[in-house]
Amino acid sequence: MFLWEEISSFGSLRERDRFLTWMRSQIARGLAEEVRAPLSGPFGTRDRWFRHVSTGTLWRLVPDENPYGPGFWLVREEAA
Repeated sequence: MFLWEEISSFGSLRERDRFLTWMRSQIARGLAEEVRAPLSGPFGTRDRWFRHVSTGTLWRLVPDENPYGPGFWLVREEAA
């Protein structure tokens, strides 16, 4: 089983764009799905959330406006 890994900050917007292409292929193959972000919580309104189908884990793609840069992070259970 392939597990996703966190990306604390993409090295460039081009790297982020390649990641988005990869994520679209994960969705097309049924390995991932984009889900609605919770309405409350300490999350940005422009974050995109994804579910890894085989594990059920939730992940969020943080946009470039984040002070730490764009990244892809596992959503910890206590935060969801």
